Amino acid sequence: MNPTLPFIVVEDRQNKTLALCRESAALAGEPLFVLSDTDAGPAYERFCRSYVHLSSNPPEFEKICFRRYFLLAQFLESHPEVREFVLIDSDVLLFQGAAPHIARLAGKSDFSGSCMQSADGWNPCQISPHVSYWTANGLRRFVAYVLDSYATPSGRRKLRDIAGRFAARGVRGGVSDMTLLYLWAHATGNDAPINRVLDGTVIDHNINGMHNLVRREFKVLGGAKRIAYRDGKAWLTSTAGELTRVVALHFQGSAKMAMPFALRGHTHTVAAVTYALQMARRAKNNSFRAGAFVRRLFDTGRVSRAPVGK
Repeated sequence: MNPTLPFIVVEDRQNKTLALCRESAALAGEPLFVLSDTDAGPAYERFCRSYVHLSSNPPEFEKICFRRYFLLAQFLESHPEVREFVLIDSDVLLFQGAAPHIARLAGKSDFSGSCMQSADGWNPCQISPHVSYWTANGLRRFVAYVLDSYATPSGRRKLRDIAGRFAARGVRGGVSDMTLLYLWAHATGNDAPINRVLDGTVIDHNINGMHNLVRREFKVLGGAKRIAYRDGKAWLTSTAGELTRVVALHFQGSAKMAMPFALRGHTHTVAAVTYALQMARRAKNNSFRAGAFVRRLFDTGRVSRAPVGK
């Protein structure tokens, strides 16, 4: 493993998604280490005891997302030679030039993650780690922040307030590891986004649609950003018509189904698959909002019918 800037995936499942991620890293010439441990040690057990579930996702899913940071902390303790690294999710495809681009972006930061500019005054308070730069010191500080946030009354109040904003808006989500990353990064000055365009090169936040760091940043084809392959490199097209080299694509959620087609250069198949998935996702979200609206009506009616106490 290259000690300068290795790529690390925390994944204990051997599946097609991970195999495609591995293949892309090999083609890009980037060192990829798969951390498959599941025993995250006593610090993680302490976290689980104080964890408060504030998400529309299942509790076990959210805990597993948090677990990777504790696993990484243990890994770094036994590998002191690793002073910095890039954490990626298994649903990411890497392309040539990813490591030097990330090194230029990160500079002297302890962390850099991916985010989107807020719209309509709505800030979900999230930074995604799907492609994220870390120093060993930054990772240790973040784990301490997570433990403190769930163990203290002030930390839990802050998280409940964010979860309440999701509930009031009637959208899926809530508090996750991305929430804690956002709060910690902004508190420590490590909030420069890794998915900003630098020297005509970019990291994808989410292939599902045209938004990246900036809203409506790239053109789409079907349900995904429009990809082009030229001279052995992958490119996106900005809404202004400029080609931007992309060194990492993130196939979030069900878009994982399009990964093999993107890796093989079948761009029109990527467009068709992601468009069908986008329609299904839109129907699911509309159903969730309708359900949340009905629940609020029911709760309001129940309160209005309650007898007045003497």
